[in-house]
Amino acid sequence: MNNTCPSPQALQDLLRLFAEFFAFPDEDFCEAVRGGSVDLQVKELSQRAGVPIESELEKDALSYEEWVTSYNRCFLGVQKPFAPPIESIYKPWTTDESFQVPFKNQKGYLMGDSAQHVQHILKSFGLEIPQEYTMMPDHLVILLELLAFLVGSGFEKEAKQLCQDHFDWLPDLQKAIEELPANGRIFIAALRELEDILQAFMSHARNHRLLKETIDYSNF
Repeated sequence: MNNTCPSPQALQDLLRLFAEFFAFPDEDFCEAVRGGSVDLQVKELSQRAGVPIESELEKDALSYEEWVTSYNRCFLGVQKPFAPPIESIYKPWTTDESFQVPFKNQKGYLMGDSAQHVQHILKSFGLEIPQEYTMMPDHLVILLELLAFLVGSGFEKEAKQLCQDHFDWLPDLQKAIEELPANGRIFIAALRELEDILQAFMSHARNHRLLKETIDYSNF
């Protein structure tokens, strides 16, 4: 049990570290995973954040060239099927009965309800979406960056709500990657550790407050 005061900055850094796994591969980051330094970072940051886990990402690390191939195959659709890390894909496009489109209750489409909600939250905080994510504001990279922002800015209540609303699809993403005829083990390993961190954060948030400053999330 970690008896030190949890550090929001450490959790923010930890979430941003995991976002790296779902952005287009960076050679230095890939080498850091292969060399074990990312595992050490995860262990240290998670302890300081009050959500301690043991990290074994080095076991499934790939060379940079292999990582790019795996990323393209798993997430970018160079072949089908593929498993983009975008929330809307794994949820019904909308539950709003006023929409008169044939695919409103179907999965597999971009810019669904979840994307619209995340887009609204980002605008509420004056946060901009990078150009490459314009049509997918609920990409896992953006969700983790938004969660990191909320945690780092002291909005623990809102961070907890974001977890409840926008991270429940991660098991579906993991299953989709597992079913691909590709080596997606590094992404599966990262998802498993990320889920452990999020669950620990949610459990901690139910009983403690990292900071007192909050805003009314219901306005979003």
